[in-house]
Amino acid sequence: MKYNFSCADIGMNCGYQIKGASSEDELLEELKIHAKMSHGLTSIPADVLDKIKKNIKKSGKYSFSCADVGMKCGFEIVNADTEEELLNELAIHAKLSHNMTSIPQDTLNAIKSKIKVM
Repeated sequence: MKYNFSCADIGMNCGYQIKGASSEDELLEELKIHAKMSHGLTSIPADVLDKIKKNIKKSGKYSFSCADVGMKCGFEIVNADTEEELLNELAIHAKLSHNMTSIPQDTLNAIKSKIKVM
């Protein structure tokens, strides 16, 4: 899995991007250097760090199995190109196979925590 980030995603207008970091820790260390060299910050404020973490994008292939959240329907999605694609396909499955009009937020949070990115 690779980690990507763009300062524009948190409202910064500097154009800086990181693509292909091998871990979230590596990406954050790179951002600390950028914040110091380009913005004069000795540390990244906690509220900005929270925004950064929420906007880190993972690249790879996304997979999920309903069994990972205790469902016994046998449904799996393998190699979706994005998390958004996977969640859209999962919403269709939930509607057609489980008669759900929407996925409750607590279930969605559990699903997101179990998505595998390769």
